[in-house]
Amino acid sequence: MVNEMRGVFGLQDMMKAAAEVLGNGGLGSAYKAAMTNGLCVVVKRMREVNKIGKEVFDAEMRQFGRIRHRNIITPLAYHYRREEKLLITEYMPKGSLFYVLHGDRGLSHSELTWPIRLRIVKGIARGLGFLYTEFSTYDLPHGNLKSCNVLLSDEYEPLLSDYAFHPLVNPNVAVQALFAFKTPDYVQNQKVSQKTDVYCLGIIILEVITGKFPAQYHSNGKGGTDVVQWAHSAVSEGMEVELIDPELSSNDTNSRNQMLKLLRIGVACTENNSDERPKMKEAIRRIEEVQV
Repeated sequence: MVNEMRGVFGLQDMMKAAAEVLGNGGLGSAYKAAMTNGLCVVVKRMREVNKIGKEVFDAEMRQFGRIRHRNIITPLAYHYRREEKLLITEYMPKGSLFYVLHGDRGLSHSELTWPIRLRIVKGIARGLGFLYTEFSTYDLPHGNLKSCNVLLSDEYEPLLSDYAFHPLVNPNVAVQALFAFKTPDYVQNQKVSQKTDVYCLGIIILEVITGKFPAQYHSNGKGGTDVVQWAHSAVSEGMEVELIDPELSSNDTNSRNQMLKLLRIGVACTENNSDERPKMKEAIRRIEEVQV
């Protein structure tokens, strides 16, 4: 256990739990486990983690376990074996931002009003601000920032997951497993930096404002909408208003102007040249200035 906020449990409790497969990601598979005490957790089986020793892995997990921020998922426990590692976090019934935006056209999706979407983006920004302090020496304080790694509480408060794994992942696997390596920074220049997380934040902003599934999330680039190209073209042609999700359409001029303000932050964050993007601290400051 690295965090006892939800009680204490052991491997035997996990083995007895009713399990349900949630999916397979670049780092391994994830399961939902409902334990006999009523607690539901997510168990991530991480096979693609560096062949690092137990002491180093323990130290990293303890650092994760000390995190206390309303916009970051803190691990509850972990289990170390040489061939695979288990990371246990609390289960969030509402699921991910990706699912609510693109997979669920029911009540949760209909509740994605402008105030809720802005709350989500601001929460993501605040979580990133914390990570950029906690892991300030990392090239990629997050490294795998995309909407499926943003979980939502019942009140639509976002919680970042899958962060700060870059130092733990085999370098040859990181290229396939972490979203930072799908950005122009790596594809064109074989480099990643803290500005790479800024680019990934920009994609989420454009995704939230447009409601479109970003083509960038497909490994082959096929399917979805290239939200970066679409947004940059629309801005250069003065057609930004056409990017706003029709479900956000508002006769309130002030609300629409604030949507466009956030959209332009997303465009600035997704400049192809990383030198032209704002630093994370500046991006967060600008996001905080956007009003409902």
